[in-house]
Amino acid sequence: MLLMKKLTFLEQLHEITQNVAIKEGFIGILRNLAVISRFPEEPMRKVAQESKLPVPICVAIRNEFEKLGWVSKGKKGAFLTPLGHDVFNSFSGFNEGFECTRCSGSSMTIPYSKFQKELEMMKKYSNMRGKPLTQLDQSFATPRTSLARVFYMSQNYDLVRGNFAFLGDGDLTSIALAMFANKSSRIAVFDVDKRLEEIIDSANQGNSVQIEFIEHDLRKPIPTEYQKKFDCISTDPPYTIHGLNLFISRGLTLLSDKHNGVGYLSFGVKSPIEILELERSLVQMNCAITNIVPNLNKYIGAQKLAGISTLYRFEIIHPATPLIVGEYKSSLYTGEINPVIRTYECLNCKSSIDLGINQLFSTIEELKTKGCPHCSHEFFSKISERKME
Repeated sequence: MLLMKKLTFLEQLHEITQNVAIKEGFIGILRNLAVISRFPEEPMRKVAQESKLPVPICVAIRNEFEKLGWVSKGKKGAFLTPLGHDVFNSFSGFNEGFECTRCSGSSMTIPYSKFQKELEMMKKYSNMRGKPLTQLDQSFATPRTSLARVFYMSQNYDLVRGNFAFLGDGDLTSIALAMFANKSSRIAVFDVDKRLEEIIDSANQGNSVQIEFIEHDLRKPIPTEYQKKFDCISTDPPYTIHGLNLFISRGLTLLSDKHNGVGYLSFGVKSPIEILELERSLVQMNCAITNIVPNLNKYIGAQKLAGISTLYRFEIIHPATPLIVGEYKSSLYTGEINPVIRTYECLNCKSSIDLGINQLFSTIEELKTKGCPHCSHEFFSKISERKME
């Protein structure tokens, strides 16, 4: 009887795996059930963070569980039904977690109460950023995250490195660094988003370290006058392997060849196959990962990423070997590499509007700014999403 029940559950799990295709396969589905078991009635964002899967995928999996009667929805989130517990116990044993509740796995317990002045300043500058440019894969980190990155640099004694370069800095980590760096330090930001210049200029008035802003599209090589002038690089690139390879390659040309440099990389939660690609790319560029801190980076919004990403610290072994040297002309951002068409409905006139490449509007931000093409209304509801053929 028990064997028959387990075989039935197994068939149902495989059916879910077919209905919600994920690279992690059957184990990924079962792992999601384990997360709901461990964190009953937690928001889907928490389930996604623990499952290492995008929020929409976790919602789809939960819906499949609900159809089978394995989970029910509470006021805050899902929980296992008696049948769900029966299913889970058929495949798993002990399922308790022992994460440090003080540091949440970051190995740091930051007394933010000691840094209220700096935190308030970061909030002030963060509020000046406007909306993230989703076509550039921008997702803005929280002010606490920007400070946490600097504190992690300090924990690893990397603030002794006098010259710091940021390859993209929508998170304004350069401003947080300027609050704690030595007065003789050099901090430079290379970014295509010209909005940052005004924010950095404002921050420079109150900091002893003057941040340089260089408006630069990283598809093009770093200008010669900046090459080999820095000791530490930091980047939160587009969450594609192409973006990683390009941003790290450009960063390596900035590093001095007098000694080994160090790099900090913030990158979204990926599947094991994609993590292997990440590690392979870094190794090919003579970058040795020394530290991995899951969930250190927290973002405002970024639902698909579950609002988090991993921080990697790596050391660059001389000579560095960038994978990309000349001008980069291929696809770079998520929308270019995995293009989708998103359909929104105008809440006023009920018109359907497609967003994406080769459409009238590329992003929901652009649509909201310009208004419905039929009635000029500014509020919309997403109704579907499909991959471009």
